[in-house]
Amino acid sequence: MTATLAICAGAIVQGSIGFGLNLLSAPILVLIDPHFAPVPVIAVSLVLNALLVQRNRGHRSWHAMRWPMVGAVPAMVAGAAVVAVIDQRALSIGFAVLLLAAVALSLSGLRPAHNDRNLGLAGAASGFMGTTTGVGGPPMGLLFQDHQGPELRASLLRFFLFTSVVSLSLLFAFGEVHRRDMGLALVLLPGALSGYLVAPRLSRRLDRGYVRHAVLAVSAASAVVVLIRALA
Repeated sequence: MTATLAICAGAIVQGSIGFGLNLLSAPILVLIDPHFAPVPVIAVSLVLNALLVQRNRGHRSWHAMRWPMVGAVPAMVAGAAVVAVIDQRALSIGFAVLLLAAVALSLSGLRPAHNDRNLGLAGAASGFMGTTTGVGGPPMGLLFQDHQGPELRASLLRFFLFTSVVSLSLLFAFGEVHRRDMGLALVLLPGALSGYLVAPRLSRRLDRGYVRHAVLAVSAASAVVVLIRALA
């Protein structure tokens, strides 16, 4: 029941602003059973994002995500290599501090320019952070914070559908996907589907001028979670 509620809460946030599933769900699921991560959570994320992409059919959203996708793939590979040789605790603390600084700058009125270069950099940062810390949403969310809710969700959900496919493919290629993982993914799926059904209610409320606030709040919470895990 706890696992179902955890994945449901994450799915509601993911469906409402385009990211946040791992922030809310993964830490709780790992406490329940370490085998819930990474494969089962990624598999459920892939299914959820595919459904959400169909619901959020933004204009030219795949085209808008081309540079983040280009930046994400080598960064994900680099992140996997870095984790093997660098102290992950120090890396997580560094990223958490940078995220909090980025949120503070956004609150002060400073925003990164929304151009191809920054889209590529945000995709790379998201891919690298997702691989090394398990939280990859904030870099992309912060870059899109001033977009309207439907456009924000349509873009980010396509990006995270893509990264889910890449992550699962890499894990499969290295023999890290097992029958047990698929069984655990099926255990989580009903909770994710429940969150999928509930998410529109929250997204409609956020679309009344609160989307940016939600993005900043989830980004700051992500930094705090990463920091706590690193210091624990």
